[in-house]
Amino acid sequence: MAKELADKMKEAADKLEQAKALAESSSQSPNDSSSSSSDDSASDDLPVWNCRVEGAPRDEQWTVGETFGLICEGPTASFQSTELSFKEKDKSGYELRVLEVQQQSENQLNLVATSYVPKPHKFAALTIEDQGQPVVKVEPFELQVKSLITDPEQKFIGPAGAIQMGYPNWIWVVLGVVVVGSAFFGLFRMNRRAQMRRVIEELKAHNTALGAFNQFNKDLRTLGRKHIFGDEKSWSDLKKQRYLENLDEVFRMYLLREFYVPALDWNSSLVVRTISKQDKRRFQRYGTDLQKFLKELDRAKTDAEKLQVHDCQQLTQMAKRVTQSIWRVRRAN
Repeated sequence: MAKELADKMKEAADKLEQAKALAESSSQSPNDSSSSSSDDSASDDLPVWNCRVEGAPRDEQWTVGETFGLICEGPTASFQSTELSFKEKDKSGYELRVLEVQQQSENQLNLVATSYVPKPHKFAALTIEDQGQPVVKVEPFELQVKSLITDPEQKFIGPAGAIQMGYPNWIWVVLGVVVVGSAFFGLFRMNRRAQMRRVIEELKAHNTALGAFNQFNKDLRTLGRKHIFGDEKSWSDLKKQRYLENLDEVFRMYLLREFYVPALDWNSSLVVRTISKQDKRRFQRYGTDLQKFLKELDRAKTDAEKLQVHDCQQLTQMAKRVTQSIWRVRRAN
């Protein structure tokens, strides 16, 4: 008897649990259906806009990644930011991508957009979202996008190694100038050393017990005895030319002995410039006279036929004054 009573109580408890479960399921079903219907009704409540593509593609169709203008307009809609995007169910979002919002109002959007999916697009259920929230629906429209790869059998080939890039032309030009300049500078230095060696050889060949100044005066007296100044008729153009050449040689031999510069081989400008560097402290006291005399002597040698006898005499006196000035200045300290 007790066993039968226990079985009946257990059976009643099972029926009670089944009734509760049925009641809960029936209460949840209306909520789910109501939430689904509320989402559909919310989507249906969005204003409907029309979008059109502006501009022309570079080719017959728009290509992947090519930007184009997109103007969307319709009834009043409220946008809270410029973070806009296109959304369509079961789409990745790369079919139509907003790159820039150029102009934004309650009734119109001017956008710069692109597509990264090459195919004919038919947008049937597109919405414009603001920060992920749908704001407007877009009427269906189409967009043709083709791939940049013209050959359908073309395959991507990865890098095969480091790419060798040539140097710009100006680098080779500069390098060539540096090399040529270095070569000329080296030759110039070698020539200078060779000239200085010749100076030593010439000093040995013209060695004298007298100093440079006294030897110059001796050579000048010897030159005067060979070419005695007389009247104008006794001096031909050839004689004047030879006298000037001998005077130039005597004076340059003095500079060679006094300053150890190859004055017989160098032009006057180079001789003066070298002496000014060697004797910087005292050059300013005699340099002007030295430079002036060499300039006058060079000019006289080129126009010997226009000179008079007294011009040769004046050049001789100038040579004496210059050597005396150099001797006094350099022996003063």
